[in-house]
Amino acid sequence: MPKTYPKTQPKKTRRKKPLPKTKSKPVNITTRKSYWITLTLVITVFASVFGYFMSMSLENIVMMLVTVLLLIGFAVYIRFKPSTTTVDKRALFMFVGASVIGFGIWAVILLSLSATELHTQIASAIGNGFFTITSLMICLILGAFIGDWIGERRERISIFLKNKLNK
Repeated sequence: MPKTYPKTQPKKTRRKKPLPKTKSKPVNITTRKSYWITLTLVITVFASVFGYFMSMSLENIVMMLVTVLLLIGFAVYIRFKPSTTTVDKRALFMFVGASVIGFGIWAVILLSLSATELHTQIASAIGNGFFTITSLMICLILGAFIGDWIGERRERISIFLKNKLNK
């Protein structure tokens, strides 16, 4: 009688749970410093050429470039400067800095220029509306920088003020 061998069963292998697929982060162009450098160069060239062809005075071109480059600088600062505060608090400090401190700086500058009658000379060279808007934007951006600085150092500032007030 022929020998019969039992059929070999395939080994049961434990099925591993499928690994969760890691979600790849979307490519964000603003994380590259080359983007910001290119943007700055393109804006500078474009604004200069635009101002030249529009027959703008050199003062107007410079004021326009300062305003736009400060705004780009502020965006780079927000993008790359790490912060210890939450996003909400950082935005609040920047908003308060821009709206209170920046507007205050702008108001003091315009009032002092009006008191010394330099405002009419500047306004006649640049244009009253152009000077008013660009100077306001510059002061608001500077106020937002100051607000963020205060937000980052609020604990040290409060300790300093307590020490000064207790003396």
